[in-house]
Amino acid sequence: MPDATRLSVNINQESAAALKEITERRGISNTEAIRRAIAIYKLIEEETANGNKIQIKDGKTVREIVMLA
Repeated sequence: MPDATRLSVNINQESAAALKEITERRGISNTEAIRRAIAIYKLIEEETANGNKIQIKDGKTVREIVMLA
């Protein structure tokens, strides 16, 4: 990747365990999991900035995702 930026981050044990669970379940690298997480976060930020709501629908139950500052 010629335009890649290398980052070094510190995360707590809970976040590290969640990352490991996701990468193992999906069969993806840490880098790919973090790329996907950033893409989802960006989508949520853009949609809520435009006044839209993000919701999770589980059968008849609907829950709204609220991003706090």
